[in-house]
Amino acid sequence: MRTVFLCVTTLLGATLAAWSPSAAMPEVTSAPLDIQQTELSVTIDGRSARLPRLGVPAFSVVGGDAELQGAARTMGDVLWKDLEFEREFRMISQATAASIPVAPADALPYDLWNQTGADDVLVGVVQRVEAGVQVEIRVMNVERKVSTFGKRYTCSVRSIRLCAHTVSDELHKERFGLDGVARTRLAFTSDRDGERMGGTIEERSIKEIYIADYDGYGQRRVTVRGSLNLAPAWAPDGRAIAYQSHQSGFVDVYVQKLYEVGLTRPARGTDRSQNFLPKFSPDGTHIAFSNSSDSNWEIYVMKVDGTDRRRLTSHPGTDSSPTWSPNGQQIAFTSDRSGSNQIYVVSADGGPVTKMTSEPRKADRPTWALDYIAYSAEVPGGVDIKKVTVGTRQVTELTSGPGSNESPTISPNGRHIAFVTTRWGKEQIAVMDADGRNVRQITSSGNNRYPSWSNR
Repeated sequence: MRTVFLCVTTLLGATLAAWSPSAAMPEVTSAPLDIQQTELSVTIDGRSARLPRLGVPAFSVVGGDAELQGAARTMGDVLWKDLEFEREFRMISQATAASIPVAPADALPYDLWNQTGADDVLVGVVQRVEAGVQVEIRVMNVERKVSTFGKRYTCSVRSIRLCAHTVSDELHKERFGLDGVARTRLAFTSDRDGERMGGTIEERSIKEIYIADYDGYGQRRVTVRGSLNLAPAWAPDGRAIAYQSHQSGFVDVYVQKLYEVGLTRPARGTDRSQNFLPKFSPDGTHIAFSNSSDSNWEIYVMKVDGTDRRRLTSHPGTDSSPTWSPNGQQIAFTSDRSGSNQIYVVSADGGPVTKMTSEPRKADRPTWALDYIAYSAEVPGGVDIKKVTVGTRQVTELTSGPGSNESPTISPNGRHIAFVTTRWGKEQIAVMDADGRNVRQITSSGNNRYPSWSNR
């Protein structure tokens, strides 16, 4: 059995290593085009009363075969959705864009684009080069007929989606100063393979850790433990995931490297001292977790290698679900010390705790953005997601059915929240804006829980 486990783990590490975003040769490289006119970009960079309207016509293909034609279509479609997701642009519909003849940047039919109401048009040209695929992107201002953004990207055909994500993030950064999330990922727990295998209830209860792009594409399995593997948490550099697992016969914290073979158990629990719900610190040097020694749940912090273990809370109540503040100086957690589960905050060095919520029922699963903490709140008939502003303690309800909505995780730019919902039947991962709008389904197979949003 141990030999089989080692082989599977080695194969998994090799597979993910081939997909590494930090390989020796970058998957996507970019360089400015000579014609870029930054003076206009500065002029239009300020926020106005309305969003700039952007059209994305089909990309032109130079001497393209069927594979390159397909890559160009994928590039344009993914980029349109990435740009629409952040809602910094008001996107001209793809159907409207398709009604206008495709043309190079120096021959755009500006009169036709002007009729659509477009302020800008993103023009893409795709061709093969020795290094793989070259994509030239220009954003043309319709009124002034000049370029406001121009870059050349090089990638492989298999990395064309990552290339589109890179364009989106770089355009958002240059145009609005916004850190986009197109290149980030989601981790979550799923029982999808257990259900497909069938068998006994015990076999169907197997849950493994999966990861996917932020938009749900490329869902792939990370763990192969054949047990309950729950609550994944990304390392800040995106190269490891901490999670809790029953594989030792009791619950303990594990850290799985993604692009090399490596699995550690830093908390080194026992059947009398079990460890739950790990979270990496923002600088990646420490892990916060909950420990249940002799049935007394407390919050602990340790270095990633398990050393310098420190207890932060000390109360007869149950303290669990820790999450770090963005600056790493505080930890929010769930505690029933006031009679029912509420959200509290404690310094990362320990000390007095501060109560953040006073829900009439229960609060759980906090996750911390720059200025607010999102959490699950028990309501009549289910669970919904709320957020509390850190400075004012003002509470805002983000969901109100359908179904139950819980376990939020916030995108690194604080503008989006992934969560678990039963609105489509089984437990699925969904993403919404931080104000609760624009809900999008991410998973559809099996039951999926414990989403975690990566920093990169």
